[in-house]
Amino acid sequence: MSQTIHKLSRSWRALLFTVAASLSLASGVRAQNDPIERTFTEPRADVEKAVTAAKASSSGKLPALEGFVGQTQFPVERYERAYYQCLFQVMPALTGETTVRVTAKITAWYADPDKQKSGYEILPSNGRLENDALDRVEEILGGPAASSSKAELQTPPKYNLSIGPAIPRGSLAGKPSSATSADSRPPVGATASTPATEAEIQELRNKRAAAEKRVQQLNNALQNLQELFDNQSKPNDLVAVKKSGTSVYPRPEETAKPLFAATARDQFEMIDLRGEWVHVQISGESRGWIRKEQLEFPEDFPSPSTIPAIAASKAPDLFHIVREETGSFPGNWEPLRGKPVKIYSVQPLQSPTLETTPREKRAFVKELLLRAWKARSPSDAATAGVVVVFDSVDGGLAAATFAFLQEWQDGKISEAAFWQSCSLDPPEAFSASGKNE
Repeated sequence: MSQTIHKLSRSWRALLFTVAASLSLASGVRAQNDPIERTFTEPRADVEKAVTAAKASSSGKLPALEGFVGQTQFPVERYERAYYQCLFQVMPALTGETTVRVTAKITAWYADPDKQKSGYEILPSNGRLENDALDRVEEILGGPAASSSKAELQTPPKYNLSIGPAIPRGSLAGKPSSATSADSRPPVGATASTPATEAEIQELRNKRAAAEKRVQQLNNALQNLQELFDNQSKPNDLVAVKKSGTSVYPRPEETAKPLFAATARDQFEMIDLRGEWVHVQISGESRGWIRKEQLEFPEDFPSPSTIPAIAASKAPDLFHIVREETGSFPGNWEPLRGKPVKIYSVQPLQSPTLETTPREKRAFVKELLLRAWKARSPSDAATAGVVVVFDSVDGGLAAATFAFLQEWQDGKISEAAFWQSCSLDPPEAFSASGKNE
């Protein structure tokens, strides 16, 4: 019965989320990429398995933008190649419950009548994709019993808790025993001839719900202890949070809005180290940044100077070229505006829905720019530069002129100065700090 009540409360929460998302869409004030979360009482391991299963159907190409995005700057019919991806975060609570937070990222190519104004844009979600993803998690957790639970809500069963008199062993049928055992007395709230009242039934329900919740808390505590034990033999690229309440940021800036607050002893896989910031993997493809002084490192962890090499060794060939052409620059960047350029359209090797890191995109752009510069022939003299367009869920466009490429390769400017001279749109797609660094 407690499961039935819990399912009912979930339905009310889902309804409230839907109403809130609709109101936000009508007012046009919902912040872009604000996450939506839902709390589950199932063990954390079960929730993580459900999230993993839900991810398989939580990204892809949108058939249309209507009904999925909030207020856009331009008419939605001008957007093409719209992709979406739901990012999940599973966060344990001290009470034993587990919170799942979902953020939907929608990208599309804006096709302006003036090609120089075209480019990739990140569009605001109206909350439908996030709530659909959370509904899938809830359905997976419910399993085959979900439909039977709904039927139970519609036709609640009737309880008969009356208890008849007990006949001790050795007594003759039809003849009462000379002494009545204390164990044969009916429990409090029930008599041999009177059914239990609704208040007594509710009291029993409350006691059972409290007992079930306590069992869940103990199971989660046991699971957390098991995870701590298992982590003792994990690879040496895990870092642990020192103090509860440590903020995890979407980029290495304390002015950014935190993704969530980590608790003490939470462990994350380290991806990269940038100054005083550590780039960590949160869950699946979700990543974040934590201040280095707020983390503990294993004793045998590699030195900071070797971390970029380790990260590079983990990154296989992630992209492939799907189209190569020469045409007019598809943007409004002054150095290449209206000029002929070499255009590469690329996608992640595994799937267009795979989200990659700014470092991985930037490394691939560098490889393509150098390839185009080395392959340039006298017949390409009219071509002014190179453009790399990422046709994927996270999008992005990088452009460079052949003039600056020449200066960089001749040693007249540094690599950092070269990247400053490029056009990176949006900047955060190629640099976690959002700058052309």
